[in-house]
Amino acid sequence: MKINKFVWDNYKNSDAGKNAIEIFSSLDVELICNNYFKEINKYNDGLDYIDDLFYIKEPPLPEEMEENEAEAYFNSLLDNGISVGDENATVQLSEARDYQNNFDQIPLISLWLYCVYPDFYKPYLYFRNIKLLIKILDAFGIEIAEIPQKKDKEKRSKYYWEINKTLNTFQNENSFSNEELCAFMYDFAPKYLDSENSQKVIELPSPTQIWMVGGNIGGSDIEFLNNAKDNDKSYWQGNINTKRGDIVIMYCLSPHSCIHSIWRADSDGHADPFFYFYSLINITDPIRLTDIHIKELKSDQYFSEHSLVRSNMQGLNGRTLSSKDYIELQRMLKDKGFEISKLPILYQPEFSLGENLLNERDVETTLLEPLFEKLGFNASDWIRQLTVRMGRGERNYPDYSFFTSGEKGYEKSKMIIEAKFYIKTNKDLEETFRQAHSYAMRLEASTIMLCDKNSIWIYLKNASGFDRTKYFKKYWKELENVDEFNKLKEIFRN
Repeated sequence: MKINKFVWDNYKNSDAGKNAIEIFSSLDVELICNNYFKEINKYNDGLDYIDDLFYIKEPPLPEEMEENEAEAYFNSLLDNGISVGDENATVQLSEARDYQNNFDQIPLISLWLYCVYPDFYKPYLYFRNIKLLIKILDAFGIEIAEIPQKKDKEKRSKYYWEINKTLNTFQNENSFSNEELCAFMYDFAPKYLDSENSQKVIELPSPTQIWMVGGNIGGSDIEFLNNAKDNDKSYWQGNINTKRGDIVIMYCLSPHSCIHSIWRADSDGHADPFFYFYSLINITDPIRLTDIHIKELKSDQYFSEHSLVRSNMQGLNGRTLSSKDYIELQRMLKDKGFEISKLPILYQPEFSLGENLLNERDVETTLLEPLFEKLGFNASDWIRQLTVRMGRGERNYPDYSFFTSGEKGYEKSKMIIEAKFYIKTNKDLEETFRQAHSYAMRLEASTIMLCDKNSIWIYLKNASGFDRTKYFKKYWKELENVDEFNKLKEIFRN
């Protein structure tokens, strides 16, 4: 989606817009942090760290920065380490090639670089929230390089440059000043997306997996966990394959080693290159349990043989638990007088529909096309593998295009459907979405549907585009329920 110039101009001339632009034009670190980077309070002496950077000695700041030098200078900060001070003393802020320990410092370094050379560097202030950056880029049709793999620590640290390059390109395309771009990214766009989605509350899907996560061994998480209220949200280290709606069991390592609470995953697991543990999940809807201590687990007939308990809960973050584990946990809670009816129920899909499916075409002919007919569509309502020109000499073929019209080369469709045999991981889902999203943008579709042998995912377009984190998910077997079938029918008919 292109920026609506009328809406943007109104924002720029509003009190809120003028204030945001003025804050970023001030190049005042503390002022910017107080308004748009309150997460700096989660750092130890974060403002002092940035202040020290203004006294950098190595690598020395160029007196004048040239555009072709900007990437090399940023890389030199990570490759050579940073030392600061004056003629009387020198302090080493970071060691050479210590990429892993630089992950958390990227927002601080980027904000300092912006204040020194705003023409070449933009602040990265999405602390533990790279999803928001991706959502903004998606909404305005901006592509960015894929996040590097967990093991590639150097590329993860240097991924800031990919973000910076993307933002600078976006700035140039829209003729923004430096402060206007920052106001757009940190004030206008988040508020705009919130206003678009404020009326769209998508209920959590039924949980299909159970994951274990842990409060840290230092005990600093316990105050938050003990005081968490209904609908509270937080980010946590978890498994990247966590699905929205999944059950998340919180185990506290300190001050008492015990199972503490049960949460729900509020997003799919995702990668954050600047998060030390890489894999992040968002959790919500806490249910405080009656504590089950490690001694009780070790003395229980079932859990005493569990591999996690036998290993003293080592490596518990992101470990998956079985449905049997969950049943046995509920047994222990019930024995302690806890009302287990409050707990989320694990959905147990029956996959009889997909038992004999062997490939993607089987999914289409056995599940998808019969669904179209049950929904009341005729074969003339869809086109399978419509030839779509995406660029010079480039032809693509979305699996299904619904209600397609327009002359060749200028086609439009209301809905795009991509079928796969098995979408096993979040990465598979992400890749399938990206493929369908490119077709949907080209064909100006308002609905995207993905499916595999087990499930369907439906994404609805709003004024800011498609949000890859918001979808309706249903299992094929669920559609045998008339209420669920009618919900799907309503989506297809709109």
